[in-house]
Amino acid sequence: MSNHLVTPLHQWIFKKNCSFTPRQVLLFYIAQATFSLLVAGFFLLQGVWIVLPFTFLELIVLAFALLIYARHATDFEVITLKKGQLEIEISNAGKNQLIVLNSSWVQLSTMLTDKKMIRIGYQGKTIEVGKFLHASLRQDFLRELQRYLRLSTSSN
Repeated sequence: MSNHLVTPLHQWIFKKNCSFTPRQVLLFYIAQATFSLLVAGFFLLQGVWIVLPFTFLELIVLAFALLIYARHATDFEVITLKKGQLEIEISNAGKNQLIVLNSSWVQLSTMLTDKKMIRIGYQGKTIEVGKFLHASLRQDFLRELQRYLRLSTSSN
């Protein structure tokens, strides 16, 4: 039976709180570049050519900053508890990582890490989650995840 056909016992989705999608960022940049080039063009027609290099510098710096923003605008963490499995899907700058763990062998730290993240231990490795969850809610999520893991392992 495929994993995708198994109904999740519980699923948590944490996303970055971004105001703009990557497409909206691109449209903003095009509008900003058009306006800046119109202003630079006006001054260029007046004989003030020095404005043009600064306009290009401004547009390059803005493009770089918006590119960094857009790459992380769709970052997320999805934690799914299925019968016997804990799936953790992490997207960071467009790179997706899917980690599938046997829920019976998962070890949750009862304390948050130094960075206030939730540490999940499995076969000597650790995974930190909760990056997009407000720090004040991480301890509550940790307790909830512990409760659902206990329910999952007791039903097996």
